[in-house]
Amino acid sequence: MITWAIQNMTRDLSNGFVINVAWACTAQQDSASAFYGGTTTYVSNPDEPGFIPYDNLTEEIVLGWVYDALGDQKAEIEANLTAKVEKQLNPVTANGMPWSA
Repeated sequence: MITWAIQNMTRDLSNGFVINVAWACTAQQDSASAFYGGTTTYVSNPDEPGFIPYDNLTEEIVLGWVYDALGDQKAEIEANLTAKVEKQLNPVTANGMPWSA
């Protein structure tokens, strides 16, 4: 399962415009998991059409911004995390020494 979440936001106190969003993507299956996080930065004018006041924002709205900013990278992040989880569940290498078992 892939889960996206907003971890934090930085806003301009004078107008409520969000200027930075910290986000995380987690892939999890059974006992295996992988995590990737990042930030997106926004530069705009709160007077533009479509501006949503800070108090009216939801995680779904902000995740939409993140997805738009990431574009094709969103699918790449999800694919990479899924591959990491798969590798944990089905390892192809192992560490150890036969004499220390």
